[in-house]
Amino acid sequence: MTKIIEIFLKCSFSWEKLKEMKEKEVKFWAADGLNLLQIVEIDEKGRSVYVINQSGKISWPLKYRKLEEVHTKFHNGEIALLAYEIDKLAPMWGNYIAGLLKYLGCDTTPLST
Repeated sequence: MTKIIEIFLKCSFSWEKLKEMKEKEVKFWAADGLNLLQIVEIDEKGRSVYVINQSGKISWPLKYRKLEEVHTKFHNGEIALLAYEIDKLAPMWGNYIAGLLKYLGCDTTPLST
């Protein structure tokens, strides 16, 4: 039980945290370590985020609902924090989502272990 609480304390994933990252212009690395990313826009009504990479390309919207699903599946031990596995749930987003979740403190050890 202590381990579960410790992991939750490290993980800062939330809609509010994503909004804070946008406001503070926080940059984080994609999982491959090759792309520096930043949340550039947030659609409150649609609950989506847009990410820009270091070359200035803005992504299509990523629904928070999908991001939350990936986050939950990771912490439940259903998937690993690997771009390949995340791409199965959110095609083309695996590298960005894995990098974001690592930045937010999601440990490589899921909660179920």
